[in-house]
Amino acid sequence: MNQRGVALILVLWVIMVLSLLISGFAFTMHVETQVAAFSRKELKAEMLARSGIEVARMQLLLHDKSATDAGFDALTQAWVTNQDLYVDHELGEGKFNVVVTDEERKLPVNNLTAAQWHKLLEVLGADPLDADVIVDSTLDWIDATDLHRLNGADNTYYGSLVPPYKKKGGPMDRIEELLLVRGITRELFAGTPAGDKDSPGHPGLKDMLTTFSAGQVNVNTASSEVLQALLGLDDTQATLVLQHRDGQDGVSGTDDDLPFRSVDEFLGLLGGSDPKVTQQFRPFVNVSSQFFHVKSTGEVAGTKYTIDAVMRRQGGVCLVASWRERRGGQ
Repeated sequence: MNQRGVALILVLWVIMVLSLLISGFAFTMHVETQVAAFSRKELKAEMLARSGIEVARMQLLLHDKSATDAGFDALTQAWVTNQDLYVDHELGEGKFNVVVTDEERKLPVNNLTAAQWHKLLEVLGADPLDADVIVDSTLDWIDATDLHRLNGADNTYYGSLVPPYKKKGGPMDRIEELLLVRGITRELFAGTPAGDKDSPGHPGLKDMLTTFSAGQVNVNTASSEVLQALLGLDDTQATLVLQHRDGQDGVSGTDDDLPFRSVDEFLGLLGGSDPKVTQQFRPFVNVSSQFFHVKSTGEVAGTKYTIDAVMRRQGGVCLVASWRERRGGQ
């Protein structure tokens, strides 16, 4: 082979190597450009989600200063129904969506009595044979002592599990702790979706209980199941409350609603002037809420960022009690 042939081969090899290097560099730059673009969109989506949180905070504070609605919280009010501010609110290059719900529409898990627990499990359709175990075990989980109730569980039981762990021995911080308690299944915790007419489904404990509460339930926002479990009401009594509160159309959050403006108004509906009813129910109910869950999702060009915050409105301010951020909009 002559020198020209060798030189040509070398040149071709050099060109091939340079082409590979250039292709690799171009691919790397393309990936880095895409990552940088996604990071910019995600940062903007996060800022939009934070903006949504502040919009909800503003609405909660404005409601607290309302000349007509201050003193009670209901599902017809702007803090929950403001479509112009909460739904697909455009800002800059994207938009945000906000959903606000009060936590005190649920039962305060750390304050429930054994009787209220039994009623709650009955309403949720739990197996009666499991109820005693669940009730005693849940109360033991919160109890700081080493003793356990007849059907409950202590550290000996939890230590025998794989993996082993210890009971809380104090108030629950998150409702998900219930999944660690003896007898509570994921189905009972999460509920079951509705199927056909023979399978209506039912809510789960996560829909009925909260760790964020001042200790009372807002009767203007609570469900029938919550009211039954809280006060031991039967279906007829619970229906009476909802018919009065939700108006003629029977739908919460519509113009014909008649929310209770005072606890006395609610107690008067249930028991009239019966002092036994007043004494029995008053400690458990309120017509306003302090804790509110705010879910805000920012979106920029299909990139979503979500913030879940629990805010406590008290004394003219809204302070953050819980904060969780995540990518995506679920």
